[in-house]
Amino acid sequence: MRPKRFRWLGVEESSRAEQQLRAAARQQEAVAHLGQQALAGVARANLFDTAAKLLARGLDVEFSEILELKPEHRSLLVRAGEGWQEGFVGKTLVTADAASLAGYALNAAGPLVITDLSTEIRFSAPPHLEEHGIVSGIGVVVQGRERPWGVLGAYSAQPREFSGPDVLFVQALAHVLATALERARVEEALRKSEEHFRSLTENASDIVTILGDDGILRYVSPSVQRLLGYAANELLGRNAFEFMHPDDLAPVMEALADAIQEPGSPQTATFRFKHADASWRVLESIGQARLDEPNAYSVIVNSRDVTERIRQEEILQTSKQRLRTVVAGAPVIFFSLDPKGVFTLAEGKGLHSLGVRPGMLMGKSFFELLGDVPQAVADVRRALAGESVTARVELFGFEFEAQYSPVRERDGSISGVVGVATDITERRRAEQALRRADAASRTLVQQAPFGIFRATPEGAFLSVNPALVEMLAYETEAELLTRHLDRDVFKEPAARARYIAQMNDVAGAVETQAAWRRKDGESITVRLYGRSVRYEDGRVECHEVFAEDVSERRGLEEQLRQAQKMEAIGQLTGGIAHDFNNLLTIILANAELLARGPDEASLRDIISAAVSGRLMVNQLLGFARRSTLTFEPVHLGHLLNDLAAVLRRVLPADIELLVFADEDLPEVGADGHAVEQILLNLVNNARDAMPDGGVLRLETSCTWISDAQRDVLGPGAASEYVCLAVDDTGVGMDEATRQRAFEPFFTTKPVGKGTGLGLATVYGLVKQHGGFVQIDSAPGAGTRLRIYFPVAEEATRRRGSGAHEQMALAADNGHETVLVVEDQAQLRRATVYTLEHAGYTVLAAADGIEALHLLRQHPAPIHLVFTDLVMSRLGGRGLYQIDRREGRQTAFLFTSGYAGAGRGEEPLDPALPFLPKPWTSADLLARVRQVLDGAKRD
Repeated sequence: MRPKRFRWLGVEESSRAEQQLRAAARQQEAVAHLGQQALAGVARANLFDTAAKLLARGLDVEFSEILELKPEHRSLLVRAGEGWQEGFVGKTLVTADAASLAGYALNAAGPLVITDLSTEIRFSAPPHLEEHGIVSGIGVVVQGRERPWGVLGAYSAQPREFSGPDVLFVQALAHVLATALERARVEEALRKSEEHFRSLTENASDIVTILGDDGILRYVSPSVQRLLGYAANELLGRNAFEFMHPDDLAPVMEALADAIQEPGSPQTATFRFKHADASWRVLESIGQARLDEPNAYSVIVNSRDVTERIRQEEILQTSKQRLRTVVAGAPVIFFSLDPKGVFTLAEGKGLHSLGVRPGMLMGKSFFELLGDVPQAVADVRRALAGESVTARVELFGFEFEAQYSPVRERDGSISGVVGVATDITERRRAEQALRRADAASRTLVQQAPFGIFRATPEGAFLSVNPALVEMLAYETEAELLTRHLDRDVFKEPAARARYIAQMNDVAGAVETQAAWRRKDGESITVRLYGRSVRYEDGRVECHEVFAEDVSERRGLEEQLRQAQKMEAIGQLTGGIAHDFNNLLTIILANAELLARGPDEASLRDIISAAVSGRLMVNQLLGFARRSTLTFEPVHLGHLLNDLAAVLRRVLPADIELLVFADEDLPEVGADGHAVEQILLNLVNNARDAMPDGGVLRLETSCTWISDAQRDVLGPGAASEYVCLAVDDTGVGMDEATRQRAFEPFFTTKPVGKGTGLGLATVYGLVKQHGGFVQIDSAPGAGTRLRIYFPVAEEATRRRGSGAHEQMALAADNGHETVLVVEDQAQLRRATVYTLEHAGYTVLAAADGIEALHLLRQHPAPIHLVFTDLVMSRLGGRGLYQIDRREGRQTAFLFTSGYAGAGRGEEPLDPALPFLPKPWTSADLLARVRQVLDGAKRD
């Protein structure tokens, strides 16, 4: 039995030996294979994968891993491995703490062998080993030259003993891997170094060349193409002296010879080198020779293009020369002093003021020359002590502004003083004169009889003078400065906005008139003359304005116009009386005919005569009334046609009146009654100029002014105008008379025949309309007067006959309740009859008291009150005010036979509906319908 057992043990031992031999062969083969891969320069990633596979196969284990150390993260990355679950390799980080398996391996003196992972107390097992049921394993550090690269690990899920050859195998793999990684690191560093050197050479601002001792170019850096325009291969093999300027060859050859005679000793040269574009570039070069082989030298040369630098130096030199010229001609003194105060430089025209030539001060002591000027001596001593000083000093009647600055060496010591002294004598005199002028200007502003102010574009006062404070009735300038132009001064803020726009549109001053409100509420009319003050970039900083109270002047002008009206009315009286008698005759005669029996023709004649009488009365009242101008859109063609009949009454029978009124005209912004006065005055003048009869032609037309006319009219002139032309065939006037035609009180008529105010009044009215007048005349050739009115703003402009025709209001049958308030019984009955005939329910009252009772007591709602303004007991205005105070919102329509308002009363608010007397039935029904419909919309 025992021999048999010994034979069995011998076979077992033989088999184990064979396995060890095969394992050793595999391990040797694995190490050799990894070494070949490393020598072949395989990429790191592939090298890691190969090492992991060879490690698992060489040890015949299920798992292997290559851990790469990441020192900055204190962890290791699983870079390669065998046997692990998918997604584990390349993404898993293992801690490098000393208490971990990897950390322990990194710090261990030799290989780490694990017999049973579950009983290990030297370190904590990483989670991935436990998850895969690892029992045994081995770990070896991959040690680089400067630091460890990582750890090689081989593991098995079975108990396993790792023999000495196994450990040596893992160490050998780790060594080969470390060697390969180190070699790759060195090669990478070398590659980067070569790339860096190549980049420096190619992108350098210098040209690197290697010359043979015969001047042949053996190497040229790529930067030569950027700097000199040649490709490097165009210069290789060429003699460098071929490209050098002939005048520079000698010093370059001498520098080359010195370099060869003294190898390693740098030599410099500056020379001109021909550019590829045939221009010359200046190169500054430094080179040194080296011995390549016996009696054979090469010279490495570094060349820099200094063409631009030399050009700048030449410019600087020229600039310095110009500076010397400027210094010599400027009213300044440039000087420098050494530490003892001795002049080392003294230049400048300012010396001439002192009667000193520059050379006279060199080497002289500042303290001795100016010892009697204590301030100057003290200032220089402060500068020598290290302080920069600026001061004014007076020398021999001249005033200088001096600046002293210490000159410091690198060690901080003071080596002298440099300074500049500017002669400011004339400037000081100019400043004093300017201050005197400013004081005089301030005095002028303070004592001026006109209001003067500066204000922001938004309307806040910046400064005001006493005259403006008095004009606006404020106590002090400070009180007025707290006020706002829009809120407290201008009655219409829109007027200020228009004036601001005019000032901002032009470079000069702009004139206008405006209505202002004083502190006590009184309204005044002011003439404004102002301009915009701008910043350098063109933005408006503020507005400077002169203001003159022209309220009294306007009153005098109004009185003058009224006098003219009265004069004209006197001339009209005869014609007006004749026409009125005719109209009254027509009405009386036809009324008698109607009393005998109905006659439609008689009714038409009565209506026609009444309408004619209404027109005549309205023209007479409007012409004679005394009021300020009210501007509204006016069609001059229609106004001329309407006034033609009245104008014919002014003219004798031997003067023919021709009227050519263009219907297709834009409206103008005008006061209709003022235009009527202008026409009447011009017609009267034309009549007096034709004592033996003739032709008077009135015409309207649209025109545009030229740029030349705009220059004459000044800023703010409109472009489009409506022209009213008045031509007569009278005696005409010579040039001297024409020049004075618009002067007040100038007349060529005999004493007692004229006041000389007619054309002056016309001129003033036209100017207030923003228009202008032109007059053409010659003795015996008649006179042509052209008056230009600016076209109204686009918002109110209407063209053609459509602007003249009233839009017909739908005269639907009425159904509302209307209260008629009229103290004239006949007119009240006619009004009630007209409204009832149109379908309205009508209540009647003889005065405001009765109407107020109906408004309070009537059971049904009253939709409209049609009331006369002037009645003996409570007029229409008072009735309206009581109605509003009692909380009702009844619609009102006012009527009156007076021009605009009752006797001695303020004008009615233009926003309130008004129907002037006399009216027709159509006028009444249309206006009532319009007011009722408007009340429904509101």
